[in-house]
Amino acid sequence: MKKTNYLIRCCPVCGAKPPKDVTVSTVNRAEDGDLETLTQSWNGFFKEKIIFSYARCGSCDLLYCPIFFTNNQLETLYGKMPPNMDEVPMAALISTQYGYFKLLKNSSPLRGGFVEIGPDIGLFTAHCVNEGAFSEYWLFEPNRAVKSKLRNVVKDHKAHVIHEMTDFTAIPDGAASVAVIIHVMDHLLDPVTTLLALKKKLASDARLLIVTHDESSLLRRLFDWRWPAFCLQHPQIYRKGTTKSLLKAAGFDVVEQHKTVNHFKLSFLVKHGLWALGIKVKRGPSFGDITVGLKLGNILTIATPNKELL
Repeated sequence: MKKTNYLIRCCPVCGAKPPKDVTVSTVNRAEDGDLETLTQSWNGFFKEKIIFSYARCGSCDLLYCPIFFTNNQLETLYGKMPPNMDEVPMAALISTQYGYFKLLKNSSPLRGGFVEIGPDIGLFTAHCVNEGAFSEYWLFEPNRAVKSKLRNVVKDHKAHVIHEMTDFTAIPDGAASVAVIIHVMDHLLDPVTTLLALKKKLASDARLLIVTHDESSLLRRLFDWRWPAFCLQHPQIYRKGTTKSLLKAAGFDVVEQHKTVNHFKLSFLVKHGLWALGIKVKRGPSFGDITVGLKLGNILTIATPNKELL
């Protein structure tokens, strides 16, 4: 079998050399497998767990994968990815996003320019349209299949749907008062460079809202390597402290941080919980499609550009 060449990474936050010791890994490690095999494990939760090993940076404490897919490999894999969270009812997704929005609403006047990176079908953006007074929207979404839905969300406003994730040249410098990045930072190979480029496009008093998984959460401690956020799509996982380190490295000051509530069908939670524990059920009870809101391991961080560095 021909060995696949993967990317060897230093810490994506502080640049320190990769640590020698592994913190989290599976029995079959992704770094030991070929790309064709990993492609079969790329989509879907209900398969044999295989991940690239995570190690903790000895300098800034970030938990990241020192060996990971290259940019070209990721581009191919993401091109084959089906819609995310299709087992979660739309009402639950809307409720979760509205919880995020309320925290932004308490921190921002919701005026000026609005940027969202990875908006998908625009659930968060819709709340900003309905309750905000933004003058212009820039939505960076590489999935062209959702373009019509995004356009519909902002149809009566000055808006741009851009099929990019890290090239922000379409935004005039200093034009945006709010930038939103929900469950995208976990996916980026070079998050500091992305945030530095975005910072140039923000006003001096802008608000940046980020939602990430929390590797210090109770679920992560209970499930260890079986925790769903440890997956082939996440080259690093944050906690409150390392999120602060990331933002500091990119020239931002943290304003507030919260553990967030997510809404799920009870049957969805039970099925995923059993699989994470190694109990492979194909179907479980429906529980009457009951939906519950729980703090299940996500962090919401609001930050602002560091004025001394502007």
